[in-house]
Amino acid sequence: MTSKATSKTSKRGSSGLPFAFLLLALSLGASCAHALPEGGGLRVDCNFPDATVWVDDVLVGSAASWKAEGRQIRAGFHRIEIRRPGTYSVFKEIDLPVGGKSVVVAKLHETID
Repeated sequence: MTSKATSKTSKRGSSGLPFAFLLLALSLGASCAHALPEGGGLRVDCNFPDATVWVDDVLVGSAASWKAEGRQIRAGFHRIEIRRPGTYSVFKEIDLPVGGKSVVVAKLHETID
């Protein structure tokens, strides 16, 4: 009889453990989402559509993909860099307000040989 009670307890305990982790993960996810600042829109206007766009030293795509409608990024201070081989890079610093929009105009110039 003791073994049956033990097996019921261990089954109940093991099924409750994943449920507890699920509840913890959901509550942490919900609280983190509220703590994140809202975003704003960033658009890049560049004379070379194949140039790459870097936000805070992270490659985020080509200038062409950021031109038409732009993209949403986290509000706050950001360092924007537009790069293309054979040209001088353009650096811009922006402080994007919540719900705001910013346009980075990057006129790249070819390097001198």
